[in-house]
Amino acid sequence: MRQQENRPYDEKTERYIDGNTVKRLHEENRRRSEQIHEEYVRKQEQEEKRRERQKKARDAARRNQELSLQMNLGYVLFLVFAMTVLAVVFGCYLYLQSELNGCIKQVTALETEALNLKNDNDALQKKINASVDLDMIRKKAIEQLGMIYPKEKQIEYFDVETNDYMNQYEEIPER
Repeated sequence: MRQQENRPYDEKTERYIDGNTVKRLHEENRRRSEQIHEEYVRKQEQEEKRRERQKKARDAARRNQELSLQMNLGYVLFLVFAMTVLAVVFGCYLYLQSELNGCIKQVTALETEALNLKNDNDALQKKINASVDLDMIRKKAIEQLGMIYPKEKQIEYFDVETNDYMNQYEEIPER
């Protein structure tokens, strides 16, 4: 017993555990700790793989971003061409729109002018009609020019067909 007392504490405990029924519990604890350790190691490996995938994804995104920021000559020329085409199209559109507005204003001005001329013509026609005195004309024709009313034998009546025009398809022969 004296020897046991001089031994370190761990050896005493180990010997006690080895020599007792607690040995099964110790093995189960060891297996359980090994399982926990294995699970911990597996989780660490999974975490490391996940970090590696994220790092690769970030690196790929950074490379894509760097490539997208680079503009080569062809891309710049394409953009310049596209912008030039758009500028020409929009310029033509604005030009045509302004021409259309100008034509609309011109048509409105011409319609106004035509309406004014028509009103002037109507006013002049009324003035002419008001200035003509048929009684005065008849009086002058009879007194100054010696005109007389026709007699019954001097009046000739003729029938007018419904066609008051004709189409000439050939030359009229001379007699």
